[in-house]
Amino acid sequence: MQHERLAQMSVEELVAFGTYWDAADDVAFDWGVWDAAALMLGGCGDDLFGDFRAWLVAQGRSALLAVAGEPDSLVDLADRWTDLTYGAAETLNYQVFSVYEEKTGSCEMPQFGSSEPRDLTGSPGKIATRELAFQYYPRLAARHYGQVDGAQ
Repeated sequence: MQHERLAQMSVEELVAFGTYWDAADDVAFDWGVWDAAALMLGGCGDDLFGDFRAWLVAQGRSALLAVAGEPDSLVDLADRWTDLTYGAAETLNYQVFSVYEEKTGSCEMPQFGSSEPRDLTGSPGKIATRELAFQYYPRLAARHYGQVDGAQ
């Protein structure tokens, strides 16, 4: 969401939107989505996964739910991600906080969701080997490895 649109919201609307954004981010906080992002992006650390999730949330509810339900479907969105997208995605998570601070003069925005550290849902390691990547994410693996059969 663009900064200008957020700036038009009341403080209460910003807090509600932040709560919605956090809940949407939670939907994508899953090992399957991380694995899919790593295949699409050629690797994915903690920071990039946070930026990637912000980008995925910004793609809309249907895209988010599709990828959360079937991470291999991320291949259908892969061409939307570019170097320019990465730069924009990096700022998405911070825009609500920035506008809140502009409106209230406080950087202490109400906490969304739980403040406790959370664990990714699902199971890790599904891209630990090339064979596993093809087993769990055949379309993304084919795109990443440039093959369709999974052979080495």
